[in-house]
Amino acid sequence: MKRAEIVKPNDPLVISEIPIPDPAANGVVIKIRYSGVCHSDVNQWTNERDYGDRVGRYTDNPQYKLPIVPGHEISGILHSLGETCCTELKIGDRVVVYPWLGCGECGYCNEDNTPLCEHRNNILGFGKSSGGYASHIAVGDAKFVIKLPDSVSLDFACMLPCSGLTTYNAVTNAKDTVERAMRYKGKSSILIVGAGGLGLWCIGMAKQVLPKTTRIVVADIKKSKLDVAKKYGPSETVLWDSASLKQDIVERTSEAGGFDAVLDFVNSKITAEIAQECLGIGGIHVMVGLYGGGANISLPKIPLRTQRIQGVLTGTVRQLKEVLKLCETGKIRAPPLTYYKLEDVMEAMTLVKNGEMTGRGIIKFE
Repeated sequence: MKRAEIVKPNDPLVISEIPIPDPAANGVVIKIRYSGVCHSDVNQWTNERDYGDRVGRYTDNPQYKLPIVPGHEISGILHSLGETCCTELKIGDRVVVYPWLGCGECGYCNEDNTPLCEHRNNILGFGKSSGGYASHIAVGDAKFVIKLPDSVSLDFACMLPCSGLTTYNAVTNAKDTVERAMRYKGKSSILIVGAGGLGLWCIGMAKQVLPKTTRIVVADIKKSKLDVAKKYGPSETVLWDSASLKQDIVERTSEAGGFDAVLDFVNSKITAEIAQECLGIGGIHVMVGLYGGGANISLPKIPLRTQRIQGVLTGTVRQLKEVLKLCETGKIRAPPLTYYKLEDVMEAMTLVKNGEMTGRGIIKFE
């Protein structure tokens, strides 16, 4: 099998060849067809993430060892089954992989809530477990592998366990608040911050999950990304250009009474501060992005306006199955896709790092 490894931070990934792995007793091996290039992969490559009060490095964790094969957005064909694997899956099935495995022993993992596991040391493509920048991958437990509906393509599916699932979780976290606004005010509105891959997913998810008349506004710093977003049917787009003062952007973005929900897929200092200024009474601010930094937010304003801040990190296996059912209808559109060979993955990672990727980049295996 062929794979791409991060051997040294900021160096080009190294292509290597190793034997195809054998499946664990209760696990499977997937022949990968598509693997998404996520910003988290880039963070591993640069070996740093801004936590606001400090810059953390992946290699500071003693359980994180280089070289590592990144990639956690994986779809493909079931290649082999473990000898005691108890599953309805069959060799040759088209499948998608849930990568957020957790420790497998705590109460959260036992209740299908691995994003809350305190020992997330076994995520595919991070630290311990090799990921999707490879022609094959071993998944230790078949319960994390889901058969695809016939109507869902493999390239579309590879993005669902991360960007699709995350945006669905963000929208469903805002759903009760938005529905309450609709009941009491007769109208509802949301602001989506960021028109990249996640933001484009979010437009489609919101149109299917939230009340049909919900006003959906999308903001971004790049007009080119907003032009793409308009094709996905938001109510309005707004440019947050760097030349404008923050208060000018707030005034240009806000509506009477404020938004019922802000879903921030950037989550930087400036986007968090603008989001709070644009949020209405009783609104929810869903923080998703991992841009980094800290923000100056009025703390008394949150209880005085009965607002809520909710962090979202991926989702559960159950939610991924719900996403697949939603996508089976054909009403959720994928972001624009750009395909790369494994040997050209550095081109995709560089575009993601510089914020220049339109839609999503994915690795295509023959």
